[in-house]
Amino acid sequence: MKCRQFSIMRALFPGALLFAVVLHAMDPVLEITQPKHKAVVHDEALVTVVVAPQHEGVHSVMMTSDTNETVTFNIKSTQSHYCHTFTLHLGENNISIFALRDGNVMKALTRQIFVTSKVDKAYRYAPKQYQRSFFHTDAQEKVCSKCHNMSVNETPGVAFEDVSKSNCFACHVKINFKKYAHAPSVNWLCTRCHSGKAGDFNEDDVNRTKFLVPDPIGPVCLKCHEKKKKLWKNKRYHHEPADSGRCNKCHNPHASNNFNYLRKPVWELCTGCHKDKVDGAHVVKTFGRTMHPTHKVKDPSRKDNRELNCVSCHNPHVSNAPFMLQSDSLMSLCSRCHKK
Repeated sequence: MKCRQFSIMRALFPGALLFAVVLHAMDPVLEITQPKHKAVVHDEALVTVVVAPQHEGVHSVMMTSDTNETVTFNIKSTQSHYCHTFTLHLGENNISIFALRDGNVMKALTRQIFVTSKVDKAYRYAPKQYQRSFFHTDAQEKVCSKCHNMSVNETPGVAFEDVSKSNCFACHVKINFKKYAHAPSVNWLCTRCHSGKAGDFNEDDVNRTKFLVPDPIGPVCLKCHEKKKKLWKNKRYHHEPADSGRCNKCHNPHASNNFNYLRKPVWELCTGCHKDKVDGAHVVKTFGRTMHPTHKVKDPSRKDNRELNCVSCHNPHVSNAPFMLQSDSLMSLCSRCHKK
């Protein structure tokens, strides 16, 4: 890690004199208050880094990530902490923080963050050395309260006329930087889901954060999506994510670049679990004795030119037909596309 840090410093400051070794025995030059080293981030590939210069000789602080995002703060005598929210990638991320004096490095620190994924098996679990930590506790919020109002100022069920007035907006605005944004998220009604309550699967996290989300999240989702609850109740077959209340396994509850807030395009999402369909082969043979396509062709049953995909034939939530088919009758299912 020290070698990597040194190479980053040389790349960023090729002509600079590096003071990090000289100051090693002195009082701390720079403190990172958030996040903890080797922290795990779930769901959203974002992390807010909070730093506090501890030495009067620090003129500026620079933070840079391996997603090529860099920010520099000039130190003010009236400000003790500096923060920035970074966009991350799945897996291990490295964020380097430099305390600078006249462009020279006084101190260099690194934070490693691991971003997990509910749908990418390679990133479903973080390595053992990474631990999940929560930020929103009274003790940790005191640091931010010098600049930010850390109270909840939303009125339940009432959207903000100006969403930037939400006390959550400043740090979390990036969660909605997608094509489609979910109503509670885009209207900053955060506590609709972030109630602080636990579900059957995360009872151990009670009191670790003010804004815990129940796991499974299904009962919370169905408070708004009541029609789905009534529709699904008497169906014979239930797809596992829907049946277990893990709506957020496939849907991002904040925002997504995919229709219906899906975490990935439909075919990619489904084949993340159903690996046997990745090669395009399908159990249904056509009259030409070729395998039925599962994507990369137009869906004839639709008028919006969407691509054929898994949900053209299968219901992703519930069904009365085997294999979660969209129709109880195989003939009526096929005739949706094959009119003649």
